[in-house]
Amino acid sequence: MSELTIGQLIKIILGALVVVAVITGLYFAFKNNIIDFFENLPGGDETPKVVLSLLK
Repeated sequence: MSELTIGQLIKIILGALVVVAVITGLYFAFKNNIIDFFENLPGGDETPKVVLSLLK
């Protein structure tokens, strides 16, 4: 197995931080829209409650 250099480790860490920042930003941007979507679903009352409990 090839060894990782310091430069490669820095790139991997920065890439992971960028992915986390993008996911966090998308979560905060669409947080209210997704919760409203699942609250307004037609059908039984049990499924939206389960999904909302997982999102909160």
